[in-house]
Amino acid sequence: MLIKHRKKVFWLAALGLLVFLHAIGVLRPLENSAVKILNPLAGKLFLASTKIRVAFQKQTAKSDFAQIVKDLETEVGRLSEENASLLSIKNENEILREHLGFLERNKYKYVMANVISREDVLNVSGQTESIIIDKGGKDGLYSGLAVINKQGVVIGKIAEVKENSAQVHLVNSDKCKFAATVLGEEHTSGIAQGSLGLVIKMGYIPQATIIKAGDMVATSGLEQPIPRGLVIGKVTEIQKENNDLWQTATIEPIQDLGDLIIVSVVLPDNQ
Repeated sequence: MLIKHRKKVFWLAALGLLVFLHAIGVLRPLENSAVKILNPLAGKLFLASTKIRVAFQKQTAKSDFAQIVKDLETEVGRLSEENASLLSIKNENEILREHLGFLERNKYKYVMANVISREDVLNVSGQTESIIIDKGGKDGLYSGLAVINKQGVVIGKIAEVKENSAQVHLVNSDKCKFAATVLGEEHTSGIAQGSLGLVIKMGYIPQATIIKAGDMVATSGLEQPIPRGLVIGKVTEIQKENNDLWQTATIEPIQDLGDLIIVSVVLPDNQ
């Protein structure tokens, strides 16, 4: 205990002596020498600390910038998805308005439906020949009803019906047939049937009947329960043989059958 006390007194005395010597200027030469020696070291330490601080700030800034970029990319993705959804809704609303406009002008009874899947997409022609809609037997649908697009153009016929869905054979399918009329100089009737998933063929047209490319083809009304006057397509080519009684017209569908979203099934007046 005594030794510790003596050490404490010694260091206090030494500190007091140094303060006194500094005050009277005795230590000034020694202090000047120490400053000369330590200044370069202090400068190097300051420079090193500055570099470390700047490097840390840059790294922090890079990290913050990377996070900002990531946040912006996330926001752009969210807005793009939201924009696509809004455009899809807008497109569907426009289609619905056109459907309703056509159906109300012509006073057809109808059931509107969404296309929920496509069948036979990868066929020989690469064209869709069959679709599934989300309305079925519980909605009053049955086999043989005509299906139209938003402009009232025939795109197919109901083939098979389940309670909550139905299969539609499209007009380019060889499984789809319509009693049709060429709306040209002479109105002539025949059977319009899909061919190879690409076009529609209308046969059994008398050789003497005048038809030409550009003539419109519509339902004839001779097939129940399909009304008369629904447009099927446009004549693009006529095939006739000199020794044949009949001629055949090639008809091109007006609707792009690959982009159907909403369709309407036309019901008979008595339903």
